[in-house]
Amino acid sequence: MSANERDALVEGSPPRGALPLLKVAVKRGLSESAFLLGTVIRVSTAEPALALTFDDGPHPEDTPPLLDLLDRYGAKATFFVVGKSARRYPELIERMAAAGHALGNHTWDHPSLPSLKGPFRRRQLAWTQEVLGPHTSGLFRPPYGEQSLGSRLDALASGLKVVCWDVIAEDWRDDPPEVMLARIYRRLRRGSIVLFHDTLYTTTEERFRDRRPTLATVERLLQDLGDRYRFVTVPELMRLGRPVRWHWYQRSRLDWLKQVG
Repeated sequence: MSANERDALVEGSPPRGALPLLKVAVKRGLSESAFLLGTVIRVSTAEPALALTFDDGPHPEDTPPLLDLLDRYGAKATFFVVGKSARRYPELIERMAAAGHALGNHTWDHPSLPSLKGPFRRRQLAWTQEVLGPHTSGLFRPPYGEQSLGSRLDALASGLKVVCWDVIAEDWRDDPPEVMLARIYRRLRRGSIVLFHDTLYTTTEERFRDRRPTLATVERLLQDLGDRYRFVTVPELMRLGRPVRWHWYQRSRLDWLKQVG
């Protein structure tokens, strides 16, 4: 992919022709109704800024190389951490916070929230908030991106802002960096929130735990775009424009969840 082709994909191109008025009205209505219970998926901004986010950590072998990489490029990121792991590796939480990264809640032990009853969902959030303590950003991301209206209301009652993504690397498999980069560049724009994993808390196959392809993909992004885009935390990105919220409700995929471990 040439630099010009990459830039065109990142910046996007204007739509061809006007959408039918009814379709525009429906989309506007959905957007306006998402203001209260919608999930943040990106930020509308004129600033050349992107937010890299990493789920499922911390992990003593997988997370430090990523922190080293981000430090070399002066990039800030947001880590949605699993509370059980955060309690086990407090030194990594301290390192993330000291480096200026943002820390978000990713539940206590990574369950699919729609499959849980409300009281236990709320404990999952509260336990993790307790571990994060003063380092919390007040952000939350549901494991597997699975969210019901009930779990969304639980997050709201817990004082947490739900943040998902508009660009996904799909780095829970064993795709090579070139495949992940092409997937990312197809949707990347100013204000994008990009989903990666610094480790995998659950997986269907052990070979997918190898984080070297993810590290190589992140480094290519930093190399390719670092001279034109700032890599910032989600809280900083939201200060640079208008958070775009959408109705994000996904059921638990029970057949798939039985395979992970």
